[in-house]
Amino acid sequence: MNEVLKGIDWNQLINTIWTVVLLPIITYIGMQINDYAKAKKIDKYTDILYRNVSNAVKDVFETVVKDIKGTDEWTYEKQEEVKNLAKAKAISALSTSVYQGLKAANSDFDEYLDSLIGTALYEMKDGYLYIR
Repeated sequence: MNEVLKGIDWNQLINTIWTVVLLPIITYIGMQINDYAKAKKIDKYTDILYRNVSNAVKDVFETVVKDIKGTDEWTYEKQEEVKNLAKAKAISALSTSVYQGLKAANSDFDEYLDSLIGTALYEMKDGYLYIR
């Protein structure tokens, strides 16, 4: 047994264990941590976006919609114009890194933004929208 232990190339054994066993495990764990960090960052960015959308919807309602809703001026075209104004305000309040992160995470970012505006309008109409 003693001679077997003397005949082992310990450097080669350690390198083999490192390459075959430990390195893949460490790489996998690192990837999992990285994915978790990215998800947390996107969650934070989504919260920022929703606050901006809520603020933009309230602002546009107070400055534009309130005075013309229920009149002949409140046409479909005007509604689209107002929606685009709210979208522009919400996006302009984002930092570049937040905007780019959200665009990269959502291939349908414009549709997602439209749905957030709809949600903010619904919550505002039902008295749930509290702007921070």
